[in-house]
Amino acid sequence: MSVGLPPKSVSPHALGAVAVLIGLAWTLRTTLVGGPPLHWLVTPLALYVLGPRWAAVAALGGAGFAAAAGTITWSAMPMALLIDGWLPIAVAWGWLRLVEKRLPPHLFIYLFIAVFAGTLVATLAGGAAQRLLFSLGAGRETGVDWWIALLILADGEAVTTGIVVTGLAVYRPQWLQTFDADRYLGPPGPRRRG
Repeated sequence: MSVGLPPKSVSPHALGAVAVLIGLAWTLRTTLVGGPPLHWLVTPLALYVLGPRWAAVAALGGAGFAAAAGTITWSAMPMALLIDGWLPIAVAWGWLRLVEKRLPPHLFIYLFIAVFAGTLVATLAGGAAQRLLFSLGAGRETGVDWWIALLILADGEAVTTGIVVTGLAVYRPQWLQTFDADRYLGPPGPRRRG
């Protein structure tokens, strides 16, 4: 679902698999003293695979999975869905649209600037929003260790998402909603901007 492209079809199996993957990632969390829990989001990856609308649906399924597993309470599920799901999807989608509008259609720009950097920015945005809400509710600031852990987590998620999207772009580009093979892998020469 690159800018200006009609959406590709999304398999219900892919939607279910991504929702379960999000739910599993949200159940594996750690808590540092004095801060909110940290976990992988997987929602930026869901965006690249499913597109923004279906990624939002997968995040809803993942939040339900995490609530059913007892990791988050049912009453906390809407806020978790907003902060850990829809906010990172919106940030990554906005970043992708900006990159496609402003930068040339090159495979490495898509992989490194749009996917890797977009995932990093989206994960940091979700973590910063979570920390802000935590400090408002707890009445205290999180320590610097929490921010360092967030940076490490965001970097790990960006690298992993970049590796998965790179593999899919090479071997199964039709599985990526945000990847246009004609735009990024077309014949060399002057290209039309989207």
